[in-house]
Amino acid sequence: MLHIMRTHKFFSYLLIAIIFAISISFVFWGIGPNTSSSSLVIAQIDGEEILVDEFQQAFDKEYKRVREIYTDEEEIKKLNLKENVLRALIDRKVILIAAVKAGITVKDEELQEEIMKLPYFQRDGVFNSDVYVNALKRNRMNPKIFEEEFKNDIIYTKMSRIIRESVELSTEELKTIESLKDSNGRLAEAFFSSKNNQAIRVYADSIKRRFNIRIDRDLIS
Repeated sequence: MLHIMRTHKFFSYLLIAIIFAISISFVFWGIGPNTSSSSLVIAQIDGEEILVDEFQQAFDKEYKRVREIYTDEEEIKKLNLKENVLRALIDRKVILIAAVKAGITVKDEELQEEIMKLPYFQRDGVFNSDVYVNALKRNRMNPKIFEEEFKNDIIYTKMSRIIRESVELSTEELKTIESLKDSNGRLAEAFFSSKNNQAIRVYADSIKRRFNIRIDRDLIS
């Protein structure tokens, strides 16, 4: 097990999994989706929509990241990025819906505090309203849309934390992490993050049957 984990190929796949999870969780950072998004709906989850533009943005960002690791286009094709991106977006919607049903919310004061912490909107280390408004304008996004998306990110993070805290590592996995800490702290962290992300995916899969999910696969071909 340890020998396999130390190989470059394993680390590459693990790195992709972690970067992919991060990029989907914060898909609007760029800063965000164009407000003139296409109205074409690629998927619906209990009435919640995933638009083609949202999917395309997530795919483009993931493809660029993967290209930094793999130069061979055939290797990239094997990763089945389109299906994986769509699945991640659906999982995110499912978890957000479940979080809202569980009563997980974000108060206006909390949202404001978290936005003010973001370095993107700071000048000399302090939140600046002009920087905030201008940054959103440059990315063709208004504060209402941005704040709603960011609120969803906070809710998703809260729900993900609850799911991760329920994960129990096996004795073998704990030994693996401890061994990796001695030789490569980053790889140990990557392994742990991968385990957490797997737990989130398993949770999403376990509750999907409760949702009415419709996908227009013609739009991702």
